[in-house]
Amino acid sequence: MQYQLLKSVSLLWKRSEQYLIKSDSGNKNLKVNHRLIPRLRYILQTISTKMDLNSSVVPPVEVKGMTVLNKEAFTTLVKIPGVKVPKQDIGKSQKIWKSLLFKVRGLKPVCELGDNDPERKTHSLILLDPDKTKLDALSPEQLETLKQFGLDVNNPVLYEVKLKYENWSTADIMRAVLPSDFDNVTSFTQIGHIAHLNLKPESLPYKHLIGEVLLDKAPSVKTVVNKMGTIDNTYRNFQMELLAGPENYVTQTKEHNCTFELDFSKVYWNSRLATEHQRLVEIIPKKSIVYDVFAGIGPFSVPLGKRKKCKVFANDLNPHSFEYLKRNIHLNKIDTDCVEAFNLDGRDFIRTIVKQDVLDRVKKMHEKLGGKNTAITDSGEKVQEDIREGHNSSFVIMNLPAIAIEFLSEFNRILEDLPQHLRRTEILEAVLPVVYCYAFSPKTDFETELKSRAELSLGHSLPKDYSIRIVRNVAPNKEMVCLSFKLWSDLVLGLSANESGENVKRNSSATDLELGTEQKSKKMKLIAE
Repeated sequence: MQYQLLKSVSLLWKRSEQYLIKSDSGNKNLKVNHRLIPRLRYILQTISTKMDLNSSVVPPVEVKGMTVLNKEAFTTLVKIPGVKVPKQDIGKSQKIWKSLLFKVRGLKPVCELGDNDPERKTHSLILLDPDKTKLDALSPEQLETLKQFGLDVNNPVLYEVKLKYENWSTADIMRAVLPSDFDNVTSFTQIGHIAHLNLKPESLPYKHLIGEVLLDKAPSVKTVVNKMGTIDNTYRNFQMELLAGPENYVTQTKEHNCTFELDFSKVYWNSRLATEHQRLVEIIPKKSIVYDVFAGIGPFSVPLGKRKKCKVFANDLNPHSFEYLKRNIHLNKIDTDCVEAFNLDGRDFIRTIVKQDVLDRVKKMHEKLGGKNTAITDSGEKVQEDIREGHNSSFVIMNLPAIAIEFLSEFNRILEDLPQHLRRTEILEAVLPVVYCYAFSPKTDFETELKSRAELSLGHSLPKDYSIRIVRNVAPNKEMVCLSFKLWSDLVLGLSANESGENVKRNSSATDLELGTEQKSKKMKLIAE
């Protein structure tokens, strides 16, 4: 009962998680601390796995400490409770005992009786899980039905069953072999045919055994590797050690109806970010303009181009990522006019590609409005309506958590050479993109820490409507988070408070450029600290 309750709570949490969204200031939705989500999920998964493994049926104790796989050593005879059920009653009674079946790989829990059993022709043997048929684990209905079939719960008839290596699960084997906690090896990330482990130091003596077991037990796994060291910040890849299988790191994987090809030894890919990829793709409206500064092989860019028909400028410094990005654009049958690939340093990409496209859109908007320097007055409502009509939202994605925050400085003064007649607040507000910047931050007071770093990089205080949310927990004291905010006029034009006021007088009413009037003093405060 405890196990079923745990599974129900886990399922309910997973279904509810997508609705637990941090509310906006004017929204009445429930406000949730996102840090609770990964923590509770981890606790539920850990407890659930431990309960699954808390079984009286285990491999022989002699395999403990084995470092070279010997499959024969896992053969053992176990005694399992069972009941003889008339063959004619199996169909109508299975609802009662189906959940109590003894289930192991390669063994049928409903089987024929032995040749010498007098009831062989009329009855079948139902093997029951010894841990699920204990008195305190059975419902009254189950207990009554089992008694009718002759099972004495306190003294059940036991049947001898031979179990071999092939019958044991990966978790059974790891728990039996390793002296340390099985949790560090029973979970792995799979990318196509590659299983990727991140073994703890105490498990390294058993690494090749672990690799062989995974090859045997996971049919779709052909190559097993272990991560060595940390991710290189330049190209976002890491050293790996081959544990089992052929040294073939070129593979294909699918994510949200898109196909991705990659060489896992040369590019960065993290399947655990699939939920975040999906989340951001869903947030960004169709036909938006997207600047993907650290695009990798395209986990954001490809679905945005394929599913949302966005105009995407996708960039990555790693030449291998760049080649696979182009390959994935082709694999997913995306027009190269929709997703353009670049192989630039992130700073150069912002200074050139992003800047030029934003400038082009400012000019087009100015031309659309007839080149008039109309202020936002009573007649200015028509101007705002013209801006909204046919306007495409724009977004900057900066998914390089280790250092992306440092690249925010490139947006400071990025349009400082914008001609005076184009410095129209209403146009800039419409054209400037929303930024999604990913970062790593310590668990303790992560919002304050990240806000301080972002403002130091920007050289300005963040706008009031910025937001920070937790993406996932990556280490005991480390969170991956996402900072989002919209670029604003003062920042991109590099205006001080006085210059901002003069610009407002020239191009719009005095209320249009309120944001950023105190930026200079706040910047000086940050520098002083």
